Amino acid sequence: MTPYCERAAPGWFAEPLNTVSGLAYFVAAWQSWKQLERARWREQWDLHLLAALVAAVGLAAVLWHASGIAWLHWLDRAALGAFVVAYWSVFLVRTQRFGAVAVAVAWLLTAIGLAALGSVLPLQAYGGTGIYMPLLALLVAAIGLAARVDRRLARDLLLASALFLLALVVRALDLVLCDWAVVGTHWLWHLLTAGLLFVLVDGMIRHVRLRETQAAQAVG
Repeated sequence: MTPYCERAAPGWFAEPLNTVSGLAYFVAAWQSWKQLERARWREQWDLHLLAALVAAVGLAAVLWHASGIAWLHWLDRAALGAFVVAYWSVFLVRTQRFGAVAVAVAWLLTAIGLAALGSVLPLQAYGGTGIYMPLLALLVAAIGLAARVDRRLARDLLLASALFLLALVVRALDLVLCDWAVVGTHWLWHLLTAGLLFVLVDGMIRHVRLRETQAAQAVG
């Protein structure tokens, strides 16, 4: 069985729709990058990093789906994993005001929690879609933490969770509906997750601006 419905044979450019839809990540990265202040990259280096990692997810996705080379599949997952690590770290620092030690402890607890959740979930079910379920749980945890400090960010995270849930359904249906939808549904996964990543980065950028405005008002 091929990994995606659209790929009927090995070789380059056997998944044109999946490949082209991967460009949506570049659009999301560019829209995020445009909101950042170039002159303040030192203060906003973490936000710039998030935008750059969205582009990295897009590059890995395009290369993997264009070529079908096995090791690029792992690069695709590694790029998304790098974004998750960076975003959760930035979230803890920017919203919870955690220092380095607190972030390390939080990551230890997060890793334990995700590992425990992964041990009881069918991670390889539905073409490997189950492997992303712990990330949905992480988003839900972020909503609870964000609600204490920034309700608008919490709403952004709620929207991101809804997009992610829909994306998981679409990804799971790719091979299931292959006989009916010849090109599959994985290209929708790209569009939805690109939107998801944009919502996450955009929400963080606006949260940082809110914090800076509040700090300026307090000084004034």
